[in-house]
Amino acid sequence: MNRENLNDRAVSEVFGVMLILTITLIVACIVATFVCGFSFDAKKDAISANIVASDLYMDESDESCAYILFDHLSGDPVDLNDIRVSLGIRSSAKMTTCIRNVDHPTGLDEAGNSLTCYIANYGEDSSKITVGGDRFVLYADGIDKNGIFWMRENTSEKFSAPMNDYITYQIIDTRSNRPISTGSIPVSHTG
Repeated sequence: MNRENLNDRAVSEVFGVMLILTITLIVACIVATFVCGFSFDAKKDAISANIVASDLYMDESDESCAYILFDHLSGDPVDLNDIRVSLGIRSSAKMTTCIRNVDHPTGLDEAGNSLTCYIANYGEDSSKITVGGDRFVLYADGIDKNGIFWMRENTSEKFSAPMNDYITYQIIDTRSNRPISTGSIPVSHTG
């Protein structure tokens, strides 16, 4: 009987060592995963792109079509429905607004049609994805004697950028809430 007790005891010790090793490996894998920056939600990864405002267009003839033209120079593809553009005035840090495609614009496009969204690809491309080399526009709601303005549907608030000032912008990825690009563009008649 002494012999059977020795064999049972050896099995228990081997099982215990294997259990401790397994637990140690699992804990090490979990720690390594978080230390190395593994993300369980790939959708939260911030977009990395080089986007700059290249032109501000204002049609003086009917004061209804105005937009800022952006060039997507390089980087990740950008879904225009997943960004918001925060606008400000260089001369007044208190005056700001945020524009997204879910907002309802009140302005007109180049053809005189009512806008259906604020941010769209430039030209005849109707997709909402831009890649390096593409251009997109941020439509304004109109032009008045003071400059260019944005005024969403069903609101009384009006964000106006006066002539001879600068519009500052920050393009933000709404999925990760991180900025993609920042800059400024002068407000002057070009159309």
